[in-house]
Formats: sequence, structure tokens, C-alpha cells
Amino acid sequence: MAEVAGEAGVARSTVYRYFASRDELILALLLGRMDAALDAVVRGLPHPHSAAESIPDLILEPIGLVEGNPLNEALFSPESSASVTWLELTAEALVDAVLRHYGPLMEGWQASGQLHPDLDLRETVRWMNAVSLIMLSPPWRGRDREWKRRFLEHYLVRALVAGETGPPGRARRAAPLVLR
Repeated sequence: MAEVAGEAGVARSTVYRYFASRDELILALLLGRMDAALDAVVRGLPHPHSAAESIPDLILEPIGLVEGNPLNEALFSPESSASVTWLELTAEALVDAVLRHYGPLMEGWQASGQLHPDLDLRETVRWMNAVSLIMLSPPWRGRDREWKRRFLEHYLVRALVAGETGPPGRARRAAPLVLR
């Protein structure tokens, strides 16, 4: 907090007036950045009426915004990831932010029978956030986008999309995904 106050040119007490803790400060930073990013992700979906085609993009596009952006890289660096992971998994404000953007899509997919009817969309968003965090972790970060897409199609899409038995848009007998 002292570093933030120094960078902002204010007293540390001023920072504490707005943010009670470091976690609250990081949460506010994440929420501000997420809103604009998620709006752009939803507007940029190539197939917004298709759950099977769009779900991987709802994960891959936001995580793709981390690389090459110094602030995002700092937020998701190995030194910061424990705090960010805790915030992502426990902060209802983050789930609310994602639901604000993804909720209308998901409700439409569920109403049209594309998503399993018994899915709780709030919990589904929480689960999707967890998958995103896993993909931002060091063991997964180095994998290429196509590998990550195959993983999401093979596991996440199958779990969420009703009647989906294999990767969308691909032959049902595609080569099995090997986790190495």
C-alpha cells in the first residue's frame, strides 16, 4: 500500500480511505479492467448463438489479454497469482462482473437447449473462472492456443453443452487429447 501511495503521490492513509486492504485494491483494479475486456470479448464472438463454438472463446480471449500487457502480466505473475486466485475464486463481485457480460449469452443458450438445463449459471461462471486461472498458471501458460482450445472443447464444452459428445466442428473421432 505504501508503494501505491508513493506512485499516486498521496499519503498512505488516503489509499486506505478507499481500500481497506491490498486485496481490495487488487479487486478494484481487476474489476475495472475486466469490465472493458469482457465487453470486447462478447462483442467479438464469431458465433455468439452457438454455445459449443463460443465457450472456448469465453476462456481463451480473456486469458490472451494477459500476455503482452505489463499490468496484466504483473497481476498474474507467479508472485501475485496466489492473491489473484483467492480473489477470483471467492469474490462475488468478480462473479457478478462475468455474469453481467456472459449471463445473457448463457441464459439464451440454456433457453434454446444448448446448455444443460440443470446448470446453475452463477456456479458455471465460477467454474469457468477456475479453468481460466488454471490456464494462466505456469504449467499451462506455455501451451499454445490450439492445444488449449482442444482441451476446452474436449472437457469444458462436453460438460456444459447438452448433447455434445465431442469437440464442436471437428470429426467426432478426433485424435485423443494427450496431457503431457
